[in-house]
Amino acid sequence: MTDIRLEEQFEELLAGCTPAMQFLAHEARQLILSVQPDAHQEVHGSWGGYLLFRGAADAGNTVCWVTAHKKHVSIGFSQGNTLSDPAGLLEGGGKHSRHVKLKKPEDVARPELRALVKAAWADQPAPSVLQDALEKVRALCLALPETSETVSHGHPTFWAGKKTFAVYGLYSPSIAFKAGTEMHLELDGDARFSPTPYMAHGGWLSLRIDAHTDWEMARDLLRHSYWQVASGKLRKALMGGPGGTEGDSPLIRPVKAGKSGR
Repeated sequence: MTDIRLEEQFEELLAGCTPAMQFLAHEARQLILSVQPDAHQEVHGSWGGYLLFRGAADAGNTVCWVTAHKKHVSIGFSQGNTLSDPAGLLEGGGKHSRHVKLKKPEDVARPELRALVKAAWADQPAPSVLQDALEKVRALCLALPETSETVSHGHPTFWAGKKTFAVYGLYSPSIAFKAGTEMHLELDGDARFSPTPYMAHGGWLSLRIDAHTDWEMARDLLRHSYWQVASGKLRKALMGGPGGTEGDSPLIRPVKAGKSGR
């Protein structure tokens, strides 16, 4: 079923473009949908406007996007730095995202571009895995004292009082949490973890979500992250009331750093 509001928003996004760029934007969109017909689409008006493609409605991270400019259309990839690009189509110097500029219909038809789009979607968990993961993350986070959830830049974000302690699906299927220096060193070399984009300087790591996610470990990590940002009052509440401690993070068990690529 066609989402009439989405179609209206996409046309509004392209309203200031030339007919040639509008055509290219529609072609770029159809290319992505030909690879991933069930992709969830959202129009965002920030930074000139984007059509975002996610693995699931509120649970999926942004996999790629389309944006139109005066003389070109771009297809962007949130994890473009991981894609093999023998044709050299990808541009951009960010830590993760990359984009391909399209200036004529022949650019959209290149098999190398289609290969990039297919590769971007190939490593994404099934939508059911993503939705189940969000529900588990939400339950774990909101079970902690005085927590709340908002949506920030399209991502479910969890707060301990007035401070963020977890973000779901930030650029990849993952849970972002504040690790701190000691845990950061402990998890170094574990392929399940990566520095959180734009937040790594503050000691944040991201745990990749897939069908094999260790949810007991995820619970411990979220409690640890909560502890990193919580006030003394919230720490005492976490530990069971006035007699609780404000000392070390209350991890239930040590996090074991594995070296597998899972």
